Amino acid sequence: MTRRLLTRSPAVALALALVVAACSSAVRTPVAPGGALPGFDTRTYPGDAAMRTWRDTSPYRWVGYYLPAPCYTGTSWVGTRERLASIGWGMVPLFVGEQDWSVIRPDDAAVAEQGARCTSRNLTAAQGAADAAVADSILDAEGFPPGTPVFLDVERMERVTRAMEEYVHAWFTEMLERGRYTPSLYAHERNVTPLFERARAAFETAGRSDQPFLWVARAGDMTVTSRPSDSGILSAAIWQGRFDVDETWGGVTLRIDTNVASIAVPGIMPGR
Repeated sequence: MTRRLLTRSPAVALALALVVAACSSAVRTPVAPGGALPGFDTRTYPGDAAMRTWRDTSPYRWVGYYLPAPCYTGTSWVGTRERLASIGWGMVPLFVGEQDWSVIRPDDAAVAEQGARCTSRNLTAAQGAADAAVADSILDAEGFPPGTPVFLDVERMERVTRAMEEYVHAWFTEMLERGRYTPSLYAHERNVTPLFERARAAFETAGRSDQPFLWVARAGDMTVTSRPSDSGILSAAIWQGRFDVDETWGGVTLRIDTNVASIAVPGIMPGR
């Protein structure tokens, strides 16, 4: 991920001006044309004070909520759901499942096998089902309401292996069988097609007429008034378009990934 200070181009400045105007209303929720809402994600919980400051001063209205998972063992977000809701944040749970390190892009120096909890050797249907059971249990313990989408986070790969497809399909199948939450997919644009096909196949097998929500990672010219479809992936419900940027709001600087999401995604709109 490129580490750089976010600069404000004239287009971004105009977008932020529109957001400021929107935030002056009683609702204080800047919905972009076409029904999109800006949000951010960062791996470590910034703390209650920072989240209050950003809720009052930033254009963002929802945040990615990292659940403990095979490839994310942090627990800083655990127990914060009720506090975030009281501050006024929408939330989107993320579950970073097993990854296929053998086909991660070669230039990613951060990639390494992380032991028994995060290894390509665990890319099996049985492990996919077991990880889904864990995600379901954690979501319930955190108090997320039924129907909440939970996004299986699959990081960028040079190619999608059969083992990864089987793991993803099993994870979705188990989540659907449990029937409490809505399994959904986070994936890089390079890998979206085969993974989303397997996710949709699980929905069809389960007799569902809907389809999973898709959160696509694709670098692009995003502003807070962009829409998910501006990513070029028309099926995207959330677009992650800027990665690892520093932003300062109300004197508080955080390193984040920035997103825009359809307001149709449950949990995105604060108070819903």
